[in-house]
Amino acid sequence: MLESIGTLLHGDPVDAAEVKRLRDLVLFEEPNLKKSLVRFFCLLILSSGIATYGLLGDSVAAVIGAMIIAPLMMPIMGLAFGISIGDGHAMKDSLLVSLGGILAAIIVGFLLTFPVANFVHPQSIDQIMIRTSPKLLDLMAALVTGLAGAFAMSRKDVSDTLPGVAIAISLVPPLSNTGILLATSNFTLAMGSFLLFLTNYFAILLTGAALFGVMGFPEVSFNTQSFKAKRKGITIALILVILIIVPLAYTSYQTLIDNNLKDNVYDESTTWLNGTGYIVASVNTGIFNDTVVVAVVGDGKLPPIEELEQSLKGKLYGRTVRVEVVNSTVYNLDG
Repeated sequence: MLESIGTLLHGDPVDAAEVKRLRDLVLFEEPNLKKSLVRFFCLLILSSGIATYGLLGDSVAAVIGAMIIAPLMMPIMGLAFGISIGDGHAMKDSLLVSLGGILAAIIVGFLLTFPVANFVHPQSIDQIMIRTSPKLLDLMAALVTGLAGAFAMSRKDVSDTLPGVAIAISLVPPLSNTGILLATSNFTLAMGSFLLFLTNYFAILLTGAALFGVMGFPEVSFNTQSFKAKRKGITIALILVILIIVPLAYTSYQTLIDNNLKDNVYDESTTWLNGTGYIVASVNTGIFNDTVVVAVVGDGKLPPIEELEQSLKGKLYGRTVRVEVVNSTVYNLDG
């Protein structure tokens, strides 16, 4: 059954020539090891620079460009391929290259940001903040992308879809983001951004190794030692994915609570201000903060805040509410 599924996915039975083609594509081996490494790190440094400046400039186009030229998926797929065929040397080499790439991308983000760190406010940049709070949906997307990447690399007739796969998965941008946030001393946000990368990394690794296995690559080089190495690699990847699910589930739950809290506070605050000279400008609820800040714009006397607190009783999830009157010139009240 698995053999027929593998043939259907790959198009033709996997042979030694096809294994060699895929090894040459995703592994860093002699005789072209030095050239491959130079090409890999040159592209990685360039893509990290583009990602860093794209994130700092809040430019979606620049971030997408960095994703397209980023080569980091290759050593991850190489590790997945090594796991699937049980090749210990391929696993070790691919892991070392990917770890070097991870460190390099973070360093580039840090070094490019550090000179201007005092002028960078990450909380006001959307492209930075959306990469600091990964959720379970990010893991689901990464699992599917790992399948897509392994499928595209193992079939020559669909290899032109790889740029789309690169855009679908976020590898270099969250690493550059981590460097930016470290340079600006936002360590908690940096951890969240790095968690997003780890989510993508281990999900691609797990599903990539699984699909390479289903497509029949292990049978070409099967032996007892390779089976043990393959089983150990897949087990480690699976355990790491399961461990990542815990913080992702927590942040997903907190985000749902946060969104529900914002809706409740906004509705009750609007009702509370009805008939006054004030309107609600914004409701700010940081996931890890214990205070909800309601920013209002207008003039005149505010209603007693006790009325708002009473209407929100039981809806604040243990938090307190604070009302701040802000200058109307700060907000565009016309939309």
